[in-house]
Amino acid sequence: MKILIITPKIPYPPVDGHRISMFGVIKYLKKRNHEIDVIAYRQGEERSRSEGLNEYARLFALEVSTENTLSGMIKNLFSAVPYNLWKYKHRELTDFLIEYFSENNPDIIQVTNAHMGWTIYQIRKLNSSPVILKEENLELLIMKRFYMTQRDIFIKFYSFMQYKKFTRYEPDLCSKFDKCIFVSGQDAKAVKEMNPKVEAVAIPVGVESELLKMSHNKKEPYSLFHIGSLNWFPNYDGISWFLEEIFPDVVKSFPEVRLYLYGGGIPNGFVIDQSIKSNVVIMGFVDNIWQSINDKFLAIVPLRIGGGIRVKILELMAAGHNIISTSLGAEGIPVEDGKDILIADSASEFLGKIKECFTGKYKLELMSENARKLISKNYTWETVAEMYEQEYKRLTDKN
Repeated sequence: MKILIITPKIPYPPVDGHRISMFGVIKYLKKRNHEIDVIAYRQGEERSRSEGLNEYARLFALEVSTENTLSGMIKNLFSAVPYNLWKYKHRELTDFLIEYFSENNPDIIQVTNAHMGWTIYQIRKLNSSPVILKEENLELLIMKRFYMTQRDIFIKFYSFMQYKKFTRYEPDLCSKFDKCIFVSGQDAKAVKEMNPKVEAVAIPVGVESELLKMSHNKKEPYSLFHIGSLNWFPNYDGISWFLEEIFPDVVKSFPEVRLYLYGGGIPNGFVIDQSIKSNVVIMGFVDNIWQSINDKFLAIVPLRIGGGIRVKILELMAAGHNIISTSLGAEGIPVEDGKDILIADSASEFLGKIKECFTGKYKLELMSENARKLISKNYTWETVAEMYEQEYKRLTDKN
């Protein structure tokens, strides 16, 4: 089967949740002997960074910027399309699609995320193959959670107006596709409730099977760690909340505690209070994350804004790490608090459960074993790729 995948960024190297989600599908569909083309925005990335994708797909990269601009935000006030999606519409891609379809006829076309959803109108004019929208998040829910957490009056008002645009635009956009694949069952259910015309199904993100075999060194006592780039606002918001509302009390109870922050994109304005600064270790981007966190005691996912499924939670579960997360962070994953991972939504709950972990209340080894069993059964890329293949076959047979 020949598959065309259109994405908002080059899905390689797989160093963040978005790229992991995109690349895993490509890699394991290729292993199932499918032929794959990828059209993506390069967005200033070095060509050498994407060369590893050549083993699995033929890449067509367009030099396009999707950075936020004040002028763009002002122009968008007069558009029915939310700004976060509007800024991805570029003439370069429209022209390239005309050229591509004049020479290629894929069996199935998969558009990644609502950001690239506008291409459906171009594709329908140029090709008759089934078209899928893969939604890693239901974007309107992210915008809703974003505006609800804002304190600045202007930002809150602007983001609320953007949220209202999303509620009108995104469910309607989803109905234009032959099928929408969501990584979260909750997101698939939500969009169908908003627009019954949407054909939606849930297929989760996968993890590499090798993580299930990973063993661990002796744990560093009283060590916490967080993985995620802080230039993605939900990560920045979550870790800021943790550092302001929770970690100072952890330090008071356990002065030797260390919080390790992994991931690039530390913004210039990121400030850590002097009272806890010596307890925070900024690791940044590391070449081998699994080696670096191997001896760390407890992963934290203090997410308050977001949607879809957190890839890092799936991977950490597969690798045998214990995790404490908000309910939103664990959203879409059928985990039980105290059985597979720990769930805490308030500052007091987070603090209490971290203390209980450090003092030995929980059977952490059993918890990590339960988590690994859950991942092994439902979330390996081999299983996920087969689910995609089955959906493709249903659509191509019908077509």
